[in-house]
Amino acid sequence: MVTDMRHARRLMYEGGVSDEARGEVWRCLLSLHDHSHTHRQKSFRNQLLAEKYKDIRLKVPNPESNPEEHSAFCTIVSEIEKDCCRTDSHNPLISGADNPNQATLKRILINYYLHRPEMGYVQGMSDLLVPVFLVIREESEVFWCFDFFMNRSAFSKLQYCNLYQQLAFLREVLGLLFPDIYSYLSTTGDALTLTCCHRWFLLFFKREFDLNPLLKLWDVILAAPSPFFQVFISAAMISLRFPSMISQHLSATELLMESQKLAGTFNLDTV
Repeated sequence: MVTDMRHARRLMYEGGVSDEARGEVWRCLLSLHDHSHTHRQKSFRNQLLAEKYKDIRLKVPNPESNPEEHSAFCTIVSEIEKDCCRTDSHNPLISGADNPNQATLKRILINYYLHRPEMGYVQGMSDLLVPVFLVIREESEVFWCFDFFMNRSAFSKLQYCNLYQQLAFLREVLGLLFPDIYSYLSTTGDALTLTCCHRWFLLFFKREFDLNPLLKLWDVILAAPSPFFQVFISAAMISLRFPSMISQHLSATELLMESQKLAGTFNLDTV
């Protein structure tokens, strides 16, 4: 049981939270639970949220009274089903058409679309859901944790989460810490738009690290005092890999292509 959230945050920020404790700590950091609540209070809150989660399904548009909305809903469901089949297809815990866990992921994303129509559904949300699901597991709890997490993602409308705000900050950090890299990017086509880093921010480095180091990295991001912490992670990743690309005098397009090949190649301890 988490009794000291400040201590838990410090452990996470330093990369020290255990696999066994991660689920409970994430529940607190993602606002599902208050660390000061008793087991009984947490169970009662879970019951309330489970009922609220069930009610979301009632928002499915009626095909007779709202045929256009229902058609749009069916299109979104089809996109979600396709994305869930492709997401982490190498992971036996969620892969396979008959896998009940994959069915759970689909339900959560469909319900999220119904709950947050202003956010809509875009490709990549399934990538963000998988780590939350693997840590939390219980469907209703996963949903509400995911809902909170999405509010601090680059998909959010919040100013501090905006992708282009984060990229602007990253350019400032590169200019201060790695002026040689910044200088090359600023004189190489549109490389300084940092399109090569979009995926890093949108998916919280989901495809750049294997699962276990990714969960440790998300520990740090969730516990970080600043919503811009991933900017510094990105700057470190650029400092490690871009010098070799720059030495080849690659164009902006070639930099983008090469950066896409970096998926799964980063060592968290080095970063």
